[in-house]
Amino acid sequence: MENPDLTQSQIDDLVARYPLPDGVSDCVFNREELADALATSMNTVTAWINAGMPVQQTGGQGKAYELRLSHCWAWRQSKKADEDLRSAEVKTAQMAMRLALVGGGTGDSIEALDPKTRREILAVQIEQERFSAQRKQLMRRADVAEMLDQMYAMVRDTMEAAPDRVERIDAMPPKAVQAFIGICDSLIDELRGRIESFWLDHREITAVEKRDLFDA
Repeated sequence: MENPDLTQSQIDDLVARYPLPDGVSDCVFNREELADALATSMNTVTAWINAGMPVQQTGGQGKAYELRLSHCWAWRQSKKADEDLRSAEVKTAQMAMRLALVGGGTGDSIEALDPKTRREILAVQIEQERFSAQRKQLMRRADVAEMLDQMYAMVRDTMEAAPDRVERIDAMPPKAVQAFIGICDSLIDELRGRIESFWLDHREITAVEKRDLFDA
């Protein structure tokens, strides 16, 4: 792999995040073939190579470039996502600046803006959240709640059954059994308390609470 910008591990990670479309087989192309496959020009492919696109074999002196489609596709999709995310961030900054220029502040309620500006800001926020979700930087609240509930149920069921299971394997004095039960119950209570504390610290913002400009 003759590419100083990305390691094989990084390339594998990109391919996992951005696989080829369904029905498309992986293949090694030269620059012209890749340009044709991606509906672009050879100059653009060359520019991508110079920008760090993975190269399986560097060309030159009569030797053609070897470019693996899955690597190039994943790299390009990653760059597109970065470009789109940056565009959304730029729009957010522009909106904040526009508000500041008319006398507002970034802590003001979004309801104080005119309808057109509100729609533009909300559209930017939705776009940012979409890209964050795609990059696994943003998770749905319901998914987190389901995962925590499943983990809690697994630990609770295991701890509640543990004293009986241990006693069946090796007889325990009644006092030790009660102590074991107490430890298991304490662990269950502590876990439930930690989960409840997490949701208390990350409670949803309701419609009646004052909203920040970028928290619609």
